[in-house]
Amino acid sequence: MIEINDLQRIYHMGTVEVRALDGITLTIEKGEFLGIMGASGSGKTTLLHMVGLLDLPTSGRITIDGLDVLRLTDYEKTMFRLYKLGYVFQDYALVPDLTVMENVALPAMLRKDRSEEQVKKDSFSILQKIGLYDRRDHLPRELSGGQQQRVSIARAMVNKPDILFADEPCANLDSENSKMVLDLFHEINEEMKQTIIMVSHEDWHKDYFHRIVRLRDGKIASDEKNLSAG
Repeated sequence: MIEINDLQRIYHMGTVEVRALDGITLTIEKGEFLGIMGASGSGKTTLLHMVGLLDLPTSGRITIDGLDVLRLTDYEKTMFRLYKLGYVFQDYALVPDLTVMENVALPAMLRKDRSEEQVKKDSFSILQKIGLYDRRDHLPRELSGGQQQRVSIARAMVNKPDILFADEPCANLDSENSKMVLDLFHEINEEMKQTIIMVSHEDWHKDYFHRIVRLRDGKIASDEKNLSAG
């Protein structure tokens, strides 16, 4: 479970104060597929980066499974991200000179509790899951955008994270590939009970979310269960 209390993120642009997040309080249940929606500049990505420990809030508290994660040292945060969190970004962020297999294996290789054999087994398994096992020796540039994003998802999932963060993962994809990626998220969420927090501005994406939190000017404008999800 994730508990977010009175989260604030204030930027200063000269003499102007910008409240990117203005008192966000939110609880996210384990296994939930949560959509964070809202107009551009509403604070969606800022919130995702704070909860994903990619940036620091100005004030507030974030507790994940009872741990006050903002009190961790930089090293502890790095280890927490590696062992507990997974990330999917809109630009795929794959290493261009590594093969699909090597890109997927990268986070697992950084862990100290995985043997080389286990890394290979886990990487093979997740590539089979996303239907790209036969492209394992290809470089990212030899894949379509949709395939690259599926590799990015596999890389995020290889360490079996407690929470998967997705920041506009379909922004650079056409509708067909977007649906393929969202179907994959849905499958991962259903079969693995994976907690997923996804930022989106596309209205049709909401059909996939269990719950939709809409932001406006750094505040929660609405927070609703989606009874028709799936």
